[in-house]
Amino acid sequence: MPLPRRRTRVALLAAALTLLTAPVATAGSAHAGTWSHEDARGDVVRIGIADDKPTGEVDPDEATTDITKFTVKHAPRKVVITLKIRDLRSGDSALIGRIVTPRTAYDVSVFRTSDMRIFSLSEGRRATDVPCRGKKQSFDTKRDRVTLTFPRVCLGNPKWVRAGAGFLRGNLLSGDETTTVTLDEALRTGSEEAAASDAPLKVGKKVRVG
Repeated sequence: MPLPRRRTRVALLAAALTLLTAPVATAGSAHAGTWSHEDARGDVVRIGIADDKPTGEVDPDEATTDITKFTVKHAPRKVVITLKIRDLRSGDSALIGRIVTPRTAYDVSVFRTSDMRIFSLSEGRRATDVPCRGKKQSFDTKRDRVTLTFPRVCLGNPKWVRAGAGFLRGNLLSGDETTTVTLDEALRTGSEEAAASDAPLKVGKKVRVG
């Protein structure tokens, strides 16, 4: 995907996040209540954006972006998504998620910078914001966990959900012509080629309400 040579602060952020946002469904059987995936350690990809072309390489020493475990809990009243990060720290970061239900798919965006806090849920096909009272986010640097909670009513009270997520760090609102970000996808081992392209965000197995 070509990137504009001159970017606004928001446009630069959007360009970096397109590396994570396209969905794809994966095969798998249904699980009741909770499903977890152990993600590979040391598979963070460092993306450089310069001269309109993203480039990437695996950075095994980058721990502050490295997802090590991804868990989806589908309770009677809420869906809880938890990412375990190898060494979660404060600073500019973003989480992009995807929740697939029998009827539709939802995109999740969490941005945390010194200038703003955004936590949004949108319906994928129409890309429209979904009002969701009671949704919560938690960045626990002591336990190295990011937790997102959604009332099931916001998702249409689905029988099952499939979910995926990616975590991104860097100077997300930089106005520079070049910038570098690190990213890891919870359900995919790091790949320079996939990260530098418009790689699809992978979702996991069906998790039935427990």
